[in-house]
Amino acid sequence: MRILFIANYSQLYGANRSMLTIIEYLHNNEYDVKLILPSKGDICQELDMIGIDYKVIPMFTQLYYLKRNIKYLALPILDIWTFFKLPFLIKEAKKFSPDIIYSNTSAEMTGIEVAKKLGVKHISHIREFMDHGAQFIMGKKGKKRFINQSDGVIYVSYSVANHVNLGEPLGKSQRVIYNGLKDANVEFEDKEICNSLNLGVVGIFDKAKGQDLAINAMPKILKIFPNAKLNIWGDKEGGFKRVIHKLVKSLNLDNSVVFHGFEKNSNQIYKDMDILLMCSRCEGFGRVTVEAMQRGIPVIGLNTGGTSELVKDGFNGYLFNSIQEIPSKLSLLLESKEHYNHIRRNAYTESRSMYSVTQYCKSVEDFICQIYSL
Repeated sequence: MRILFIANYSQLYGANRSMLTIIEYLHNNEYDVKLILPSKGDICQELDMIGIDYKVIPMFTQLYYLKRNIKYLALPILDIWTFFKLPFLIKEAKKFSPDIIYSNTSAEMTGIEVAKKLGVKHISHIREFMDHGAQFIMGKKGKKRFINQSDGVIYVSYSVANHVNLGEPLGKSQRVIYNGLKDANVEFEDKEICNSLNLGVVGIFDKAKGQDLAINAMPKILKIFPNAKLNIWGDKEGGFKRVIHKLVKSLNLDNSVVFHGFEKNSNQIYKDMDILLMCSRCEGFGRVTVEAMQRGIPVIGLNTGGTSELVKDGFNGYLFNSIQEIPSKLSLLLESKEHYNHIRRNAYTESRSMYSVTQYCKSVEDFICQIYSL
């Protein structure tokens, strides 16, 4: 089978990492795969290393979404530019002659149009809500109808499926398939509760990721755990980066918050982390949550989106509904060494059984074959 993947960006953030896992699996299992990218980026190096064919065709894939962003003032120009580029994409797709076109999150517009032109099946893999700070121009019902033009739809979580389907049950050609991650090569060992508590937040600088929530919680956390440090991993230039740096200064947290920048090596991020704070306001799934759990790092997460599906309050971590609850959840988690390690072990064991790469890739492969055979 020949499968053409279309991505909406070219960096190695979570959605593309999860897509790359599928592409590599299918390639190793003798499927013919190719990826279309809108620009050069970090993912190109990975594709070159594993020998995956790809083509860069500059275009703007998120045409049907509006954001409060100066870039979106140019939406009519981006529309014209992308529709000018579409014939080049169609030509490239025809050369590859795919049996299935697979659009990674937010690339549905492009994928559906190309699939129609070629008369082949189309699968949308929806990995995020895409509604935080954005609005689909045809409204929520229009978004649902548009995505359901696909022959098959994969949702990264039940929260995302429920959001897009407006509460209606999944159709016959729709599936929820949780992401799978390669197991971190870490053996579980009990840990002491350190006096200098290392809290972590991981993600690009964006309001949706909630770094500001973690920072705002720190003054109350420090009253209970005065030697705690908040380690912020990630980066992205822009207004929100300035906001959170300013927030740290205004709260006099320069000695308690450490900005580490972007780090490709996951082991470096998690090696000294005691607890992950997952403060994302609209996380579709939460690769970071699973990455932490696989290393025996418990997660205290905002009770929303995919986080509320991955974190089971009081079993493998804790959920909070407001930043005022974070200190009390920390206190519950750290009430004793025995309890802390019990939660850690549950997180470690469950994440490795439920979110394995093998299970994830096999589920996606089976779904692709099912849609192809319809």
